[in-house]
Amino acid sequence: MVPILSILLLTLLGGTVLTFASGKQARWVALGTSIVFLFETFYLLDAYTAWPGRAGLYAVPQYSFSESYAWISLPWLHINYTVGVDGISLILILLTAFLQIATVVYCWTETNRPAAWFGLVLLTCLGSIGVFIALDILLFFLFWEATLIPMFFMIGYWGGPKRRYAALKFFVYTHVASIVMLVALLAVAFYAHAASFDFADIFVATHSPGFPIVTQALLFLALFFGFGVKFPIVPFHTWLPDAHVEAPTGGSVLLAGLLLKLGGYGLIRWAVEVLPQGLAHTSWIVYAVAFASIVWGSVLSLSQRDLKRMVAYSSINHMGIVLLAIAVYSSLGLLAAVLLMFAHGVVSGLLFMASGSVHHSFGTRDIASLHGITPKAPVLATMIMVGSLASLGLPALISFPAEFAALLATWDRLGYWVVVPLLILVVTAGFYLWMMQRVLFGPPQNVPEKAHDLDVYETAGMAILVALIILYGVLPGFLVNVIVNSPVYGFP
Repeated sequence: MVPILSILLLTLLGGTVLTFASGKQARWVALGTSIVFLFETFYLLDAYTAWPGRAGLYAVPQYSFSESYAWISLPWLHINYTVGVDGISLILILLTAFLQIATVVYCWTETNRPAAWFGLVLLTCLGSIGVFIALDILLFFLFWEATLIPMFFMIGYWGGPKRRYAALKFFVYTHVASIVMLVALLAVAFYAHAASFDFADIFVATHSPGFPIVTQALLFLALFFGFGVKFPIVPFHTWLPDAHVEAPTGGSVLLAGLLLKLGGYGLIRWAVEVLPQGLAHTSWIVYAVAFASIVWGSVLSLSQRDLKRMVAYSSINHMGIVLLAIAVYSSLGLLAAVLLMFAHGVVSGLLFMASGSVHHSFGTRDIASLHGITPKAPVLATMIMVGSLASLGLPALISFPAEFAALLATWDRLGYWVVVPLLILVVTAGFYLWMMQRVLFGPPQNVPEKAHDLDVYETAGMAILVALIILYGVLPGFLVNVIVNSPVYGFP
């Protein structure tokens, strides 16, 4: 069998190295790498087969395109290069491929050290892909940490006036959480007496009799913290608005579109799937954090004047709904969570691109200072409207089927508690409509003479995401069919 996953990683690794070394031609190398990577992802989707099922008690889920090679073999330590994918990771790989090519195209005119910039974009995507396919604890952790380094430099070098503070805050919060996550994962392997650090051995060990429930619950909470900071969950969310506001536009797209999804994916794969009893006995804590994130993110969005900061707080709200969908621990909830992660990655990417273009064109992101920009920038206004309507859950756009499934899953498990996210969705619609009314409509005011509409590269980058918003809003069945063929799609 062709080791397609290793080829995928080598494509990105080779493209990253060539991009760093190619000087002024870096954008072309990055674009070529992104196109090849996208077609390889399409091949994965086309070749992906339905989950074959589990055979026998404690049988490990079977992943497609699996590869496993001995890496470090000692009498007391066995670490392997083990990779594989299922429907959930395939959906997130597809998201990575689209966001990578959209970011490269949008940032085409970047002139401040383009080789370093485009190299860091590809390196961020390489680390994300590694997280989505790794099935060994240490391999997973290495890729997880690899995403922090390029984002730290993106914010710290290309960011705004407070970029160093924001970059350091981002790194400290996420790295501390990563250490807790690693210690918890190693504790799971040792306490369960797993034969190695491979997912398969850990899964069988944690699902066998004799693994104490109290230990499972404590380890689950540690993993929940480690992955939750990346969501981010309240009250460990304060790094996100600062990082987004100071980050360059391309960095914000990758931060919201990919890095937040690492937390959701890690929670599903390495916490919920490995320690389901841990979730069952601590679900009330996860519910409380999810509801707090949903409400707090939405309320703070209402009070923001900075367009980019408003979108950042809206991300906390939407990722809170993802956490709620995971916490209900049902097949419908899992489907909703993965759909929401894909939808949020696309929609938030578009909105952060639009926010960056507003600042480039009009010299400000202050909502109170922007009035009636549509006559001056009709294409930009259209992009803002599509992203806003998708984010508030308009039917026929990408977020609607995901949010509808999340509400149904919450109703099935929690009954009338579904009123909380339902009311918050109304609030979300309110602040997006208020923003559009102020920024897009009415007589133009304080519009600078040099203000302009999107250039061809900005338009092309955003158009990729707009096409996805409409396509998967009208035809979500493609994503659904891939997700339900996942081994983990066996929640009660």
